[in-house]
Amino acid sequence: MITKNRKGFTLVELVVVIAILGILAGLAIPRFMDATTNARGSRLVADLRTIESAESMYYAEKGQFTDMKGLVDNGYLAVEPIPPIGAFKVAETNQAGEIEDTVKSYTVTPSNDTTPKTVTINAGTNIDLKTLMTRKNN
Repeated sequence: MITKNRKGFTLVELVVVIAILGILAGLAIPRFMDATTNARGSRLVADLRTIESAESMYYAEKGQFTDMKGLVDNGYLAVEPIPPIGAFKVAETNQAGEIEDTVKSYTVTPSNDTTPKTVTINAGTNIDLKTLMTRKNN
């Protein structure tokens, strides 16, 4: 009598495992694709808040706003932040957009001759903290 030594997996078992892995990959990959876009959005909001905070401290001490160079030169910012280039999405508000590679820095525009004194902080056209943190209805 001949006995078979059965070692290993059958073809059916291997196909089932591969199918399960394919289904799991199909569910996971779209989530990872948005991770970079969401990270850019989070960084953008964090940079804008940091600049806004530095402007507030400068205003509290000097009574007026300054530009980006003034924030760095006076020690309110260690370095000038560089905006993340590419598509972004702010997960909390569903705001999305893209920062083009021509944008090399954030724009800080003080208006000290107006009443009240104001400062505008942008990262490209229409990309400011107020716009990014306003919930977009979908």
